[in-house]
Amino acid sequence: MTRALERSPSSFAAESRTLDHGVVALRLVGELDADSAARLHDALHAAAVGARAVVVDLSEVTYLGSVGVSALLGVYTRSGGRVHLAGLHAHPGVSRVAVLLGLDRHFVVHRDVAAFLAAVRG
Repeated sequence: MTRALERSPSSFAAESRTLDHGVVALRLVGELDADSAARLHDALHAAAVGARAVVVDLSEVTYLGSVGVSALLGVYTRSGGRVHLAGLHAHPGVSRVAVLLGLDRHFVVHRDVAAFLAAVRG
């Protein structure tokens, strides 16, 4: 099941799709900032509810602000660590913030969604 990519005026979009065995992939696009905070929280919460595991694809995120970091850490904590990240290093600015704030130490980080699926299945 795929939920439509929802674009907003603040250049944020989220698309969730259920993969096999209760695994959900959530693709985020654009800026994770104060303007996208409510929609980001909603998308992360919806993806995590009832999922065996969630991979958040950040490969198309162009800006990662404190609101985005907080939302990601919040869903990670609430899910008991079932949330993984993919595509974290696609944009240098996003990667720099993520490494500086230690996201790569909290989350399991995968190169992309395919690598996440291989790890979950393996």
